[in-house]
Amino acid sequence: MKKEQTAKAPYTEVWGDTVVLWQLCLAALICVVLTMVGFLLGRSLFLSMESLEPSLAKGYSLLTGILGCFIGAAISARSFKPKRVVVEKFEQSTIQEILDQAGITMEEEIEGLRHASPEIIAEMESLELYSLLCLVPEDSPNYKPEYRELAAKKEAEKNVD
Repeated sequence: MKKEQTAKAPYTEVWGDTVVLWQLCLAALICVVLTMVGFLLGRSLFLSMESLEPSLAKGYSLLTGILGCFIGAAISARSFKPKRVVVEKFEQSTIQEILDQAGITMEEEIEGLRHASPEIIAEMESLELYSLLCLVPEDSPNYKPEYRELAAKKEAEKNVD
């Protein structure tokens, strides 16, 4: 049931990544609570040491707070697995087959590419997804004429292999 709920959870884009919003909020809460607990415990422990200067004790308590933050990040990373699924079986598929599998129409993909952020376009370029990038409409700020040339070149290389 838990996997079923996660699969239906609404995804949100935050800083160019796809997340489930309630999981992001819970992870942030875990990190904040553990950071503060670490800081407050460290503060009470180090300030109670009479042999330690108060300024040094406060500095050490900040370090214990940072340690709490790292522990919270580890707990969150373990509790909330990544949502990305990398599928390599589409290597020989056509764009239309890939879009059909994703449940997206060609028009929706074109519109998405028209308004995609520069970060997403840069990531697609780094992955050499020129066959998708050549769908970017010419009136879009994301359009580059070399996408079509690079897509044709990549297709020719694929046919040689």
